[in-house]
Amino acid sequence: MKSYNHRDRVILALNHEEPDRIPLDLMGNASMLLDKTYLRLRDYLGLSPIPPKRQGSTANYYDERILEYFDIDFRRIFLKKSRQNKISMHSDGSFTDIWGVRYKVIGPFVNSIEHPLAKVESLSDLESYKWPTAEDLYIADGLTDGAKKLYNETEYALVARNPLSEGFLDRPCHLMGMERFLIMLVQTPEIAEYIIERLLEIYIDVYSMFLDAVGHYVQMVEVADDLGTQDSLIISPQMYRDFIKPAESELYEVIQKKAPDAAIFHHTDGAVFDLIPDLIDVGVNVLNPVQTSARGMEAKRLKENFGNSITFHGAIENVEGEITSEEIISEVKNRIDVLAPGGGYVLAPCNHMIDVSPDTIISMYKTAREYGVYA
Repeated sequence: MKSYNHRDRVILALNHEEPDRIPLDLMGNASMLLDKTYLRLRDYLGLSPIPPKRQGSTANYYDERILEYFDIDFRRIFLKKSRQNKISMHSDGSFTDIWGVRYKVIGPFVNSIEHPLAKVESLSDLESYKWPTAEDLYIADGLTDGAKKLYNETEYALVARNPLSEGFLDRPCHLMGMERFLIMLVQTPEIAEYIIERLLEIYIDVYSMFLDAVGHYVQMVEVADDLGTQDSLIISPQMYRDFIKPAESELYEVIQKKAPDAAIFHHTDGAVFDLIPDLIDVGVNVLNPVQTSARGMEAKRLKENFGNSITFHGAIENVEGEITSEEIISEVKNRIDVLAPGGGYVLAPCNHMIDVSPDTIISMYKTAREYGVYA
């Protein structure tokens, strides 16, 4: 059997071909280890402490040593935050970000609790809101040299890590409050359209800054927008096509031009089966996290309907808490059996690992390396 390096393996899988084994991923968009899980695994592996990569999250660590330990095929390139892009801490432990949204950590989740556009009633009410610019948010200094070095001196598949974790539905829901924005889509669509248009301008500028620096070296570019719940879509397919899809299409066209050899990775939780053709239509190549427990998202159904058109990324669920090694081994083998044939599958956790034991994580990746071999 021919052996492939990490980058070649990923490229073949994304092109729906079978390399030597399925690619493995970890510590990307929606596949991070929450701090509790990370610190426990770090100590279990006997690794020394390192500083967090980010703040304002419950998953703040990106650790190359763990990626190497599990033979992960991908490495992320992060856009750097500007000096203005800081969070302001409050006495109750909550914090406000550069967008003016106030968040509070509740259990493993970071929830928005105050919304700067909550009282907007008309377009004129938006005049006083200070929209951040790409330069307010990020800088790309030094990224080109770093990306070039990674590309030339390693064999990993390189990923432009999602700098904007909230998309054209998520972000307005945080800016305005979810219930209010969803009502706005129906009652005053011109306000919703204006907000999305302003976000599109900012997002195009951010991704242009990022990909002008690293676009020629990356094999994947991450974007995200949660469109589904466990049982249904958050908005109707028609409302998605009227409001969200046009903005996605324009942004993804820019990404494709600036990173011509990269796949577009789109994260969305939930029951999104009915929107997968639309995501393919706007240029999405990789769907994450493949939440097979959601209504209508069974692995076999996804593979049969879209297995030739999109790569599935993630899909390993049922890893939280106290589970047996037999259970995680069965989960991994079942997903590989269904999603891996013919390529088009990258194995990773389905969403962030909240409270997962080191033994479970080790069993997961050991099984994937051994069982995910193509004959």
